[in-house]
Amino acid sequence: MLKVSEVYERQYKTTNEKPDGSEHVVYATRVTTRDCLINEDYIVAVHPHEFRSDITARKIEEAFPESTKFCTLVLDGNSFRKSEILVVGSFEKFCKELGK
Repeated sequence: MLKVSEVYERQYKTTNEKPDGSEHVVYATRVTTRDCLINEDYIVAVHPHEFRSDITARKIEEAFPESTKFCTLVLDGNSFRKSEILVVGSFEKFCKELGK
């Protein structure tokens, strides 16, 4: 098993009060991580991740230090919610860990 920090967007609910006393709810998302164990047998490919969207890149810059590197893990299997996950770590780090 390989322990990774998966990057995902978490939705937060904020309740604000208007001047007339009524409340309204605002939802916002923030990028955060969660620890995850992945069976190495299900990893099909590892790619260095490049952010294509300026909005996503801005959210990442706010959440992580400037020099943080990311990779995309491509997973095999129909039981996963999605086949690609974004993880914290450099491509070189995963090459060393998976290249045993």
